[in-house]
Amino acid sequence: MTDSLIPSNNSPLQHTLSQLSSQQIAQIDWRVITQNHSSLHCSAEFLPFLAWENSISDAEGWIFAESETAQRQIIQNYIAKHQHKGTPAMIRQLFRDLQLGEIEIIERASEQQYNGNISFNGKHYFGGNDGDWATYGVVLSRVISIEQGEQIKQILAEIAPLRCRLLYLDFRSNPILWNGEIAFDGSYSFGSI
Repeated sequence: MTDSLIPSNNSPLQHTLSQLSSQQIAQIDWRVITQNHSSLHCSAEFLPFLAWENSISDAEGWIFAESETAQRQIIQNYIAKHQHKGTPAMIRQLFRDLQLGEIEIIERASEQQYNGNISFNGKHYFGGNDGDWATYGVVLSRVISIEQGEQIKQILAEIAPLRCRLLYLDFRSNPILWNGEIAFDGSYSFGSI
C-alpha cells in the first residue's frame, strides 16, 4: 500500500479503490486542465465556467459580452480588474473590453453653471442640488440600443461606488442615420438613455 495516492491512515477499502483508479488518474492529460485556466487557450464552451471560477458575474459585464472575443477580454486580467473595481479607469477599460470603444466620463455632471466654461451641447446638466456632487454621465462613442443601455446601467450600478449616481448615457456625438441600418421600432433612442 505504499504506492497509494491517499494517506496511510485511510481504510483498506479506500486504498483498494485508490489503486483501482490510479491508472486512470495517470492517463489524465494535466495540460488540458492548466490550459483551460487561461482565457487565451480555453475552449469557447468552457468560458462561462472560467468566468464563474474567477468571480466574474453580470456586474463585470458578462451579460453584455456578446462575442467570444469580448468574453475572453473580460476574463483576462480579472485580478487587476477586481482590485480597481469602481474607478473611472476600470470603467473605461470595461467599455473597451465590451467592444464599445472609448468613453468620456463627466464627473459632477449636475454641478455645472452657465459661465462660459462648458458648451451647452447636451453632455451636462445645469443647476443641480447641493448634494449632487457624486453624479456622473457617460458619453459613448458608438450607438447602443435601449436594451443595451439598460444592461450598461445595471453593470455601472453594480461596479460604481454606492455614493455615485449615473444621470445619463449619451451617444449623440455618433448619431443614428436614416440609412436603413437601424429599424425605428422603439429599440433605439435618439442619443441619450
